[in-house]
Amino acid sequence: MSSQKGQHASIKLVAPEDRSRVRAILTVAFAMCPFLRWLYPEPDRFLRHFAGFLDYYAGDPYADRSGAYFDSGDTGALLWLTDKAHRDDAAMMKFLLGSVPDYRRTETEKVFERFDEYHPKEPHWHFTMLGVDPMHQRSGLGGLLYRHGLTILDKAKGLAFTEATSLRAARLYERLGWQIVGEVQIGSSPPVFPMLRPSS
Repeated sequence: MSSQKGQHASIKLVAPEDRSRVRAILTVAFAMCPFLRWLYPEPDRFLRHFAGFLDYYAGDPYADRSGAYFDSGDTGALLWLTDKAHRDDAAMMKFLLGSVPDYRRTETEKVFERFDEYHPKEPHWHFTMLGVDPMHQRSGLGGLLYRHGLTILDKAKGLAFTEATSLRAARLYERLGWQIVGEVQIGSSPPVFPMLRPSS
């Protein structure tokens, strides 16, 4: 492990009191995400709505400690929903259609409808958000976080689903046992890659 990784290797499971720290990490991390910036292209819109997007899309992972972050340096965070968690997709869609630009509503709705087509019908974990501060990206920290979460998943022997918002992220996940099961691209949207990881 490099010295830089060693400085950031203290991984803590999220708890309710960590919400603001994790939100800050992910806000910075996703400021350059092609898909999130397609949803929220103007900086002001992104900053006004990302926290709401995070709450609706990722559900509430804090109550049951379904996530992890580097608690030294706040350089990265990972959130997931277990197979016992519930996300209100109707409320999420209502929020999305009220927060994206008017000209992007139709495509946004179609993109998320396509995502739903790839969700497994059986109970599964949903790895919703992995973000690393741009100052520390390409340093291996994302892989460290994901391996931490997958260790917890594998102990539970669960099926998992995620949506990779870039081909580079999808390739990282493939190295960790995930399989690309499709590609979602509607109109002007960037491609997103639904992925599955079979239960161990």
